[in-house]
Amino acid sequence: MNSEIILKNVSLDFPIYDAESLSLRNKVSDIGKVISKKTQKTTKGKIVSAIKDINFEFRHGDRVALLGHNGSGKTTLLKLLAGIYYPTSGSISKYGETCSMLDIGFGFEQDATGFENILLSNIIRGRTKKEIDKILPEIAEFSGLGEFLDMPLRTYSSGMQARLAFSSVIANSPEILLIDEFFSTGDIEFSRKSKERVMKMMSDSSILVFASHDLKLLNIICDKGVCMENGKIIFSGEVSEAINFYTKIYEK
Repeated sequence: MNSEIILKNVSLDFPIYDAESLSLRNKVSDIGKVISKKTQKTTKGKIVSAIKDINFEFRHGDRVALLGHNGSGKTTLLKLLAGIYYPTSGSISKYGETCSMLDIGFGFEQDATGFENILLSNIIRGRTKKEIDKILPEIAEFSGLGEFLDMPLRTYSSGMQARLAFSSVIANSPEILLIDEFFSTGDIEFSRKSKERVMKMMSDSSILVFASHDLKLLNIICDKGVCMENGKIIFSGEVSEAINFYTKIYEK
């Protein structure tokens, strides 16, 4: 079966509580109290709709550019596709191994060693210990961190931490690749090697979903485009058409 992602009436809501309901004084005053339905109902707050009733299909061979200004919902949608978030309503069906290059340092612990952080971050991404052991030598070699991998992360520079984070997510050839912008490691040679690796992963993947503000790069890599605004898809079509729509709407 070919890779695919199908979204049906997908929405995602986040509860936002006011300062009073989250204040330390109010939390302390509740210690020892039984939380009743009445208490829950009186909690002040509101619901923010981050993604609103999205219907879309990603099929084998698709190279989809996600376009929209900051806060339009691109990253949130990618996190839904990655399984980091779950929809409040609607459904997402997905077939194919997925690699998400989002929050790539997520799960890292400053007091854990480089090797331990590789294990932790990959477990969070759903890999088994056996799978991690198989790709560990490749991750270590690609990172170029050598003996530092046995040292706590707090001894690393920011550039070294970025190298470890990137190396931890690229040691496979996923069928579905989700990317939220490129990032720089601050190391010219490693940046070059990283870009080459990502470009190969893009080429080899069955489905690519790529959010970026680099319109020239999106036009080269992608064949379809989706424009987002306020958590909704407001345009979808050929990538050149989507870029034209985006520039007319957002870059006046």
